[in-house]
Amino acid sequence: LRRVDTPDRARPAARTGHLTSRAASVATGDVRARLGLEREASRSAFEAKPNPHRYLREHCRAVDRALREAWHARGMSQELALIAVGGYGRGELYPHSDVDILVLLPIAAGKAERGTLEVFITDLWDLGLELGHAVRTVDECRQEAKDVTVITALLEARWLAGSRTLFKALQSAVAATL
Repeated sequence: LRRVDTPDRARPAARTGHLTSRAASVATGDVRARLGLEREASRSAFEAKPNPHRYLREHCRAVDRALREAWHARGMSQELALIAVGGYGRGELYPHSDVDILVLLPIAAGKAERGTLEVFITDLWDLGLELGHAVRTVDECRQEAKDVTVITALLEARWLAGSRTLFKALQSAVAATL
């Protein structure tokens, strides 16, 4: 996936999604704290009794929960889909690895949707995640899949939140490119 820089990290004062920006910020703080506690518990358990497979699985699940909570706290549209890709999609998330995600859109985002997406991506950075992200439609994914690194990441896609139907359309599109 190619990184997409979010040009403006400032939070708008206006309502975004179901929560005001302030309420979503509080929710993000809670999620960040919970994620930190879960990461520390996993690390401590690993240090006490090393089991790398369990550690990676628990770390991945903790990040899954944090992303889902952030998705719902921001009130993201259920017409979109939040997808884990690459190694993270495979369920292998090392402690200092990038968290590679795809926000899948049914159609290209308009100005209002782009603003909401930018704030959501900022929320994820605020959780303390090293994020690799893309925001695309299924057609854009199909076009980008000509790049071997993109198709490889998409082959390991895993649904996290939002529209399962859109996720299945992505899976079909990826399979058709092989």
